[in-house]
Amino acid sequence: MFKRFLVVLVCILLIPTIAASATQEGTRNFGEFWIGGHGGGLFAADSDAKPTVGGIIGYNFCMPYRPAWQRYFGVAVDFSWNQFSHTIGDLGKVKGDQFALTFLGRVQLPLMGDERFSRGRLVPFLMAGPAVVWTNNYGNERSDVGVVAELGMEIFMVPRLSIGPSFRYRHVWITEGQNQYMVLGRLAYHF
Repeated sequence: MFKRFLVVLVCILLIPTIAASATQEGTRNFGEFWIGGHGGGLFAADSDAKPTVGGIIGYNFCMPYRPAWQRYFGVAVDFSWNQFSHTIGDLGKVKGDQFALTFLGRVQLPLMGDERFSRGRLVPFLMAGPAVVWTNNYGNERSDVGVVAELGMEIFMVPRLSIGPSFRYRHVWITEGQNQYMVLGRLAYHF
């Protein structure tokens, strides 16, 4: 059941890409793929600050010659790791590792674009979507569902390389729920 859910979700996120390639001329530029890495700190109510790192791959519809409304949208898939330390009911303080696979929809506003920076030089964005979170507290493994929202800014230093800060919120439904806040720095290559 869960595998079917993931397959359906990935297909839904990729439908705009498939539809664009089927209906547009072969000589047009359809958008941009990007891949990046991020690292930072994770903060939760019942925990000390913990490190988090991960990778992300995405597709933005923000190239020239696209219909104007499409340049404001994109999709991404993120995989991240963080240390886990949380107080759970009668279990007390539980420590371990968390891995999260997140499917994100993206809204963005490309600013300060020109001929060299056709994607924009500054790109504030908002991403949100569901997550699957695996928790391993040294012998006891479990899978949970979560939701993620991320607010950030991409700053293009050169036309294909961006850096930027972001703030990510993740809620994981572990017994009573857990709110996690992450401050991240990201480096991404756009192709």
